[in-house]
Amino acid sequence: MAEETESGATLLARREYARAVPVLKREHEKYASNPRIRLQYADALSGAGMLEEAVTQYEATAKYYEDNGLTVQAIAVRKKAEKAREQLVAASPAPGAGTAEPLFSRPVPKSPLFEILGEVERDAIIKEMEVETHDEGSVILNEGDPGTSMYLIASGEVKVFTRSTGAAAGSVYLARLGEGDFFGEVSVLTGKPRTATITASQRTELLRLDKDKLDGVLSKHPVIRKVLDEFYKKRAKHTVEAMIDSLKKKG
Repeated sequence: MAEETESGATLLARREYARAVPVLKREHEKYASNPRIRLQYADALSGAGMLEEAVTQYEATAKYYEDNGLTVQAIAVRKKAEKAREQLVAASPAPGAGTAEPLFSRPVPKSPLFEILGEVERDAIIKEMEVETHDEGSVILNEGDPGTSMYLIASGEVKVFTRSTGAAAGSVYLARLGEGDFFGEVSVLTGKPRTATITASQRTELLRLDKDKLDGVLSKHPVIRKVLDEFYKKRAKHTVEAMIDSLKKKG
């Protein structure tokens, strides 16, 4: 009886993909217009090795997000579709296999991180991003660690903490960040250690850009460095680092 009562999301979180597929298929058929259920169904299909159908469901989900102006989510799902397509081609290469749609087709991306860049520069960065998934409670960044990546939240939510500077030792909660927000860029741009610990407050998908890949993009598109620096200066008052500095000054 347990099999009948467990939700597809629960089975997916436990990585029981084969069991999750039929459950999520039923949920998707019942709620066909729900993109989150379709995405979960696609994840289960991919995990179970049903790659061709997974690609179909990923592409449909990405199109829904694009049509509704949800740029970051669309990019993350396109990345998943790319990965599944690559696995499909590797497993059974065939003429015409592996043809990918553009990662992003909207003329004006509705995300602060992408709005400031031209199309060529934006696409160069998107190409180097990887999708990273964290379950609730997972630690994404630790305060004091070197900054090797920056992140953009595609779905879910994270919590930001810093170490207390007062008499009582412990962590101080700073903020929640949600879809479309990004973090970790200051360490990547300045080389400074991480100034906060960030954990997933629910299942969260991130677009990760590693420093070495960003450096490679900057070497080909040096204008991006100038644009990112200018954007960082304009945004400085609202960064995680600014919150921490303010807290420590009050302490």
